[in-house]
Amino acid sequence: MNYRRLIIVLCGCAWLGCLITGCAPLRDTLNSPAQPAPATATAPPTPATQALQVSDLSSSGARLHVTLPSIKLLKHLPDENSQLFLALADPHGHYTYLLYPANSPGYTTDQFDLTAYPLELSIDDATSTVSLWILAVHNTRYYAAEAFGLDALASSLALGFRNWLDSGDPDDDPLAAVVSASDGALFEWFAGIDVLGQSVTTLRAEENWHAGLNSLQSGDGGLNVVYMVQYLSARDVALLNATPTPFFTNQSRPGYILRVDETFTDGISERRWYQGHDSTFINQITEGAYEIRLTAIEQRDYGLSWGSIEGESFKNYAVEAQVTLLEETVDNARYGLWFHYVDDYNFFYFGISNEGEYRVALIESNNKRREIQDWVPHPAVHPGAATNILTVETGADGAIALGINGERVLNFHDDTFEGGSVAFFCYAESVPATCRLERLRIWEPAG
Repeated sequence: MNYRRLIIVLCGCAWLGCLITGCAPLRDTLNSPAQPAPATATAPPTPATQALQVSDLSSSGARLHVTLPSIKLLKHLPDENSQLFLALADPHGHYTYLLYPANSPGYTTDQFDLTAYPLELSIDDATSTVSLWILAVHNTRYYAAEAFGLDALASSLALGFRNWLDSGDPDDDPLAAVVSASDGALFEWFAGIDVLGQSVTTLRAEENWHAGLNSLQSGDGGLNVVYMVQYLSARDVALLNATPTPFFTNQSRPGYILRVDETFTDGISERRWYQGHDSTFINQITEGAYEIRLTAIEQRDYGLSWGSIEGESFKNYAVEAQVTLLEETVDNARYGLWFHYVDDYNFFYFGISNEGEYRVALIESNNKRREIQDWVPHPAVHPGAATNILTVETGADGAIALGINGERVLNFHDDTFEGGSVAFFCYAESVPATCRLERLRIWEPAG
């Protein structure tokens, strides 16, 4: 669709209430070359943050959590800046949105990873659908957006999208409908953009909110999107907002029995752990730790080893693990837990890195079945050569809550595995690298 031709036609429509005197400057703008922003003392300030994000969330109740690890612009030209707008809304008046970047006209890239900026929306039993709108634009006259105000622009687009969901024609182009219904407020901004692609995706309660990892290509051929939808129950939200139980104290967990308390004192363990070595690693129980030392890199670009509690399985359990990386100068070190560990090919991956990131994934049949949270920086992670405490809480209904150093970082549902053992792993792209599991506690429900 030719959006610029459309806006000129709409400007003359009586139902919009657009006066002839109001349309003439727009036509002049459309036909004139790009020019610097006019000087003004009243233009709203540009946000200082990279992302402008607003969420409609209640402190309790269920919500949808949508992350977008990959948005690929298929019609992007070299050196062309690109800006993204995303909105998540339901027909009942609730919406959340993201403008990225919000402090510049855009980035000269055709690939965006918005994992660090999830969209969340509160829902209830009456919510049957929620729609996700993704819009990519190239700003040719960015001063129009700045003059309008980035906050006002993003909120106007989100509100317009919500209203379109409530009473608009679903066969309409959403952007054209939103701009048309703005009574001229968005005309000048619209005249200063090229649309690189847009897509509207409807998530449905009857389909379990499309839980898991999905992908789509927009109907206009401009976008290829990978997104993940997680349904967080009221229980999940309460767990997310709860104060974590203090770590490694004598405080008990009501309703739970402590099954495992490993300190590896005197190099001894009451459990059977894998211990062995080859030319690339040494797995052993040492004084105060189950230790994995990566000694060489052969046949691949990294070193890797792991070990589990052998012959034992746990259900509906809670784990606290104190893990340490010894060397300061290691390239891309990653270490942590594999929980619900069935065997070497089936488990959940919960890892942190010496660069201050964390990742969560479901591995099934030795393949990445679901990237629950790709590597993303988080302030709770202690980077470099450091000690971190990881927590895992699992429930009978498939609820899983993860924490790092006392802070909840992720809640999700997955009932692929009913339970399993716990393993410790160590990965690095340079050697030597030494990862230590210095304490491990596992609780299971009493009775």
